[in-house]
Amino acid sequence: MDMIKNPNLWPSLGYQDGAAAVRFLVEGFGFDEVARHPGTEHGQINQAVLRWQDGSLITVHTAEPDIIRFADLRQRPPIGIYLYTPDPDALHARAIAAGGQPAGRPSDSPHGTRDATTIDPEGFAWSFGT
Repeated sequence: MDMIKNPNLWPSLGYQDGAAAVRFLVEGFGFDEVARHPGTEHGQINQAVLRWQDGSLITVHTAEPDIIRFADLRQRPPIGIYLYTPDPDALHARAIAAGGQPAGRPSDSPHGTRDATTIDPEGFAWSFGT
C-alpha cells in the first residue's frame, strides 16, 4: 500500500472511556499515538490522534455526557472499520490478548484476501486483512 502523506478523512470514534480505548488500540492493534489533548474532566480525552501503519489517522475521544444520554454506546451502529495488514492472523491474536473479543476466526475470503474481525472492549468492530 502507498503511504498516506496527507490524509483527508479522519474517522472520529467516541468512547465512554477514551483513555482505555487508546490503550487498547495501541496495545491491541499497534496504532501509534501521535497526540493527546485532555478533556475538561480528569481522565477524559478531548481528542487523541492515532496513526496506522500506512499513515492513516483516526481520532478517539471521550464521548460527551449529552451524547451518552441520547445514544446507547454499547449498541454500536453497523460501521465497518477495515485496516490493511500483511498478517491478519497475528494482529487478531494480538488484539484478543489485549482484551478484544473475536468475531469468528481469521479466514480466507471469496475475493482472495485473508481477513479477521475483533470487537474492541466498547463494541466497535475492527476488521483487518490482506
